Amino acid sequence: MGKVNDFYLFNSRIATHVIFWTAYYVLFGLIWVGEEGYLASFYLEFVLLPIRILAVYLTIYFLLPKYLLGKRYMPFLLGYAIVLLSGGILQRVFIHLFYENLLLNDSGNGLFNSMKLVRAIVLINTTAILVLALKIFQLWVKESEKNQNLESEILEVRSSRRTHRIATQDILFVEGLGNYVTYHMLDGSKITSYGTVKAALAQLPANFSRVHKSYIVNKKHIKSYDTMTIDVNNNAIPRGKSVSDEVLNL
Repeated sequence: MGKVNDFYLFNSRIATHVIFWTAYYVLFGLIWVGEEGYLASFYLEFVLLPIRILAVYLTIYFLLPKYLLGKRYMPFLLGYAIVLLSGGILQRVFIHLFYENLLLNDSGNGLFNSMKLVRAIVLINTTAILVLALKIFQLWVKESEKNQNLESEILEVRSSRRTHRIATQDILFVEGLGNYVTYHMLDGSKITSYGTVKAALAQLPANFSRVHKSYIVNKKHIKSYDTMTIDVNNNAIPRGKSVSDEVLNL
């Protein structure tokens, strides 16, 4: 099964997050530059960035898996509203103390100016929604790839005028007899189909090996083996003389 793409730069979660937040910081530092100049804009973004990061990570690593993915929408919306309100208040406090008072020496607007509080909440919401959308898209792609991989490991076997869809991981071994092959399943059932051992092997993934002219085994279910037999889930399978130990290894 192929590895699911996690969208990480340099195969590193930490590097991806650092690059994303650095790009975010530079971009919004340039976007929100005003009369005070670039220095003031980048200073403000630096002061507010930890609050936005905290709000985003609470959303995607707590609210998303705990509530949204579990289809518990009301607790998610309530939790998200609390995150936005708390983040907006914190952001407004930081702006008032470290930007308006400290840098601009201007406290005339007050600590909790209603319009500025709403603006702070909207900015946090925009950032959280952006990252949440990216995270949901990542999870959707991973789930799609997972389903495709699972689908590729489903084998369709025609037997007694019916088509059986069986998971290859549930096949213990395949036994050939003349022009028929029998699939011995993990649950003890058997499915007999018209065909040859060679043709059956061609349809199975790499963890299956032909160990005898009449037998194919699923190496994941091998418990033990010697020079004569192979124990596959308490079934003694004959081992061909030319079958090396390497063939039986995963």
